[in-house]
Amino acid sequence: VQGYQRARDAMQGLGVDEETLTNVYQEIQPNQLTVNQEVTEENRHGQGSDRLAWFWRFNSSGNTHEDPWMDEFYRVNWLKAKARWQRWEEELSLVQHEMGWMVSWFQHKKDEWDR
Repeated sequence: VQGYQRARDAMQGLGVDEETLTNVYQEIQPNQLTVNQEVTEENRHGQGSDRLAWFWRFNSSGNTHEDPWMDEFYRVNWLKAKARWQRWEEELSLVQHEMGWMVSWFQHKKDEWDR
């Protein structure tokens, strides 16, 4: 990061126009250097509000609607979210069945003790 910042400062010192610095070679902010929480906390709430830092996007123009790389990125993330949803649906179904089995088992044990 320090190397990038030095290079950016040198470009600025050489007279690169402000628009290029603002749109293409932006400053890297400390909050952009955090690890994506989807990797560290896969099942956390609120993942829909995650945004990639600008330097992770290959399209420097910011037009992600016409960038096949970003299309693929969003497609993969959508598929990961869909798989996560399906795992939770399966887990819910299993827990509901387990609860039914436990009730049946306790009813069976009650009936045995009543005899």
